[in-house]
Parts: sequence; structure tokens; C-alpha cells
Amino acid sequence: MKNIKFKTLLSLFAFLISLSGFSQDLATPFAVADKTPVYPGCKSLIGNDQKDCTVERITNHVNKNFNTALGKELNLTGRQRIVVKFVIGKDGEIRDVESRSLAKEADVRASLQAEATRVINSLPKMQAGEFEGEKVAIAYALPIEFATPQKENKNG
Repeated sequence: MKNIKFKTLLSLFAFLISLSGFSQDLATPFAVADKTPVYPGCKSLIGNDQKDCTVERITNHVNKNFNTALGKELNLTGRQRIVVKFVIGKDGEIRDVESRSLAKEADVRASLQAEATRVINSLPKMQAGEFEGEKVAIAYALPIEFATPQKENKNG
């Protein structure tokens, strides 16, 4: 009886995994790739210098293009944080962008996530990463954080 329950549970688990897409084209984590994706302008570097350059250029792209005025438009104060996960495909294109904000209000969360997704989708095509000599899709995660200043009280 125990064995039947275990097999049923195992079958259900396998079914749920297949529905979630885990069984399809898994991406290799950025940190374990033999050769990480290469951002345009970093190709002439080698090893960790190339990896560091790519990370820096992705971060600079996000910092330059993320609309931080959105915080003011949404009447936010303090630090805002959005975590973005995406894949740099075998072809170097950005895909499967997922953004998560912990903002309490659904409309604010949606606006912050949409902006983060827009910025990540605007990243340029990169040279694909490699694992064990094969081009592979590479998973990348990036926290986006910005601060919106407190409103000044002019009645003082």
C-alpha cells in the first residue's frame, strides 16, 4: 500500500514538473557555465575579465535605461526592489524574462515588473555561453534596486 502511494505521488510530481516546463530546454546557470555569454564590446577580453565586463555592461544598461522616475509617478518612497530572471539563449537573444516586485499594491507591482521586463528585453544580442564545449542557454538573475526620496514637507 505504501509503495502504491509513493508511485502515485512520484507520478504526480513528474507530471507537474512536465507542465511547469522544467523538462524543456533547461538553462545552465551563469555561475557554472564554462564560458559565459559575452556582451558586445567585451569580446576582446578573456576569462574572468570577459565575464566581469559582461556583468558590468548588463548592470550599466539596466541602470541607464530603467525609468526610476516611475517611483515618483507611482507615489513611492524609499527603496524599491525588483528581481529579474532571464535566459540568454543559444543564439544570444534574451528570452523568458520574469520580473518580481514585492510592492504591496498590485498596480504598482505590475508597473515595476513591466518596466524591469522592458529594460531586460532591450539588452543587445550577445555571444552565446558554452558548457562542455556546446552552446547553451544561460540563466541569469539580476536584482534591480532604486530609491525614491521622501516627499518634502513644505508646510514647516
